[in-house]
Order: sequence, then structure tokens, then C-alpha cells
Amino acid sequence: MILKETLLEVVKTQKENLLKTAYGTPRESLKRIKLVSGFAIIISGIRRAGKSTLLRQLTNKMKNFHYFNFEDLRV
Repeated sequence: MILKETLLEVVKTQKENLLKTAYGTPRESLKRIKLVSGFAIIISGIRRAGKSTLLRQLTNKMKNFHYFNFEDLRV
């Protein structure tokens, strides 16, 4: 079982690491994504298609966001 403190630390470090990554080349699909408060955005696609880059670019448009990577070995 994962402790609450561990989960909070994982979320904190994942968000910090995401914000440190390069912004990359602006994606065309970024213009088509409408951000609506209170709704989740799910980005899916094949490997190496630019999902993480698109996500990083979306975070620049948002004031407050949550990020959780389920591939983290700590969880």
C-alpha cells in the first residue's frame, strides 16, 4: 500500500520534472484543443507521436493543472 505522503511527493516531483522539459516545436493540434475548466483532457496515441510535447505545451496555456504519470515505479 502506498502512503499518502509518498503519493504527494510523487505528484510534486512529476510536475516539477514535466515543467523542466523542453517546450519543443509548437504542435498544430494545440490550436484545436479547447481547455474547459473542470474537465480532464486525455492525450492518447502511438509511441513517439509527440504526446508529451503536446502536454508540455498545454501546460503553458494553463494556470493550474494536475499531472500524474502511472509509469512511475514508485507507484
